[in-house]
Amino acid sequence: MHSVQPLLDAGVKVIDLSADFRIQDVALWEQWYNIKHACPELIPHAVYGLPEVNREQIKTANFIAVPGCYPTAIQLGFLPLLENDLVDSSRLIADAKSGVSGAGRKAVEDYLLCEATESIKAYGVTAHRHQPEICQGLHRAAGVEIGLTFIPHLAPMVRGILATLYAPVKNERNVTQEQLQSIFEDRYASEPFVEVLSAGEFPATRNVKGSNRCEISVTYRDDTDTVVVLSAEDNLVKGASGQAIQNMNVMFGLEETAGLEGIALLP
Repeated sequence: MHSVQPLLDAGVKVIDLSADFRIQDVALWEQWYNIKHACPELIPHAVYGLPEVNREQIKTANFIAVPGCYPTAIQLGFLPLLENDLVDSSRLIADAKSGVSGAGRKAVEDYLLCEATESIKAYGVTAHRHQPEICQGLHRAAGVEIGLTFIPHLAPMVRGILATLYAPVKNERNVTQEQLQSIFEDRYASEPFVEVLSAGEFPATRNVKGSNRCEISVTYRDDTDTVVVLSAEDNLVKGASGQAIQNMNVMFGLEETAGLEGIALLP
């Protein structure tokens, strides 16, 4: 946190992978991260580095805050619905599973192989610090107030995120599967790292392991008038380092896909 200003003063462009500059409301950040922010004056200057939303700002930015892993998968899934005013933005649900690498490499009992294997469990049920980041991003991109129930889970795998997203359709909107499919395909048609799967196909973490790709599917459940979006990414690549490189490429006018075109690691 303290090193950013000297780097900027020296004319160095900064791409920050930490959570220190993602949330624009300083008081809200301090509430969720439970520490005093060391340089709040820099927060307004940090461009939120989600290229699928802020590509033009990233091109001219000197300072980028790379989004978190859960926020990336969840925002990319919800955005087309909110941008087209199709769903009730006050009643969104995000049920997300992540591999243990999402918690880093700390020597914590819950992340030991014998504890994490052959089991899946929720954590952060009452509150998770990625929630305000998700709500801020969706609000700024779609211009609507966001009500989100976000529950993360620890899955018995090393890497990967699979987010299952639920959004109730607005009462006055008539929605079809074909319409939703078209909206998502059009929204991400020019995005090199977001793949909208065909209707009836669904994402899997093994399909994106080691890649900068995010797989997305959209399904309309007419029995409950609910849209279900599935979003899968590698939390260590599109959810972290790969997205940082993508931002760097955009920032320096390079080919956006440079260094990021590797296919998923299978098996």
